[in-house]
Amino acid sequence: MKIEVEAQPGSVSTLRIELPPEEVSKEWDAIASSFARLAKIPGYRPGKAPRSVIEKRFRKEIHDELTKKLVSKSYYDAIEQKQLRVVSLTNLEDVQ
Repeated sequence: MKIEVEAQPGSVSTLRIELPPEEVSKEWDAIASSFARLAKIPGYRPGKAPRSVIEKRFRKEIHDELTKKLVSKSYYDAIEQKQLRVVSLTNLEDVQ
């Protein structure tokens, strides 16, 4: 994980976090697997739909869950690693 802290005026800092593709891919696989276990797709028994069908049908939901999970985890890990004291989280921008 690559972390950059950029101090701004007025006790504000910009935190940039870059995650390795392997970590993102691993988390994507875990979330897609959990969707596959719970998904009910016509023509397939519950939990037996092919991975490609699950990812195609639930791509947005998987992406949203992945973003939420990775942002939360990496944010707290970065704060701990850089030993920052956070008063409040004001906004998140450019989450890719």
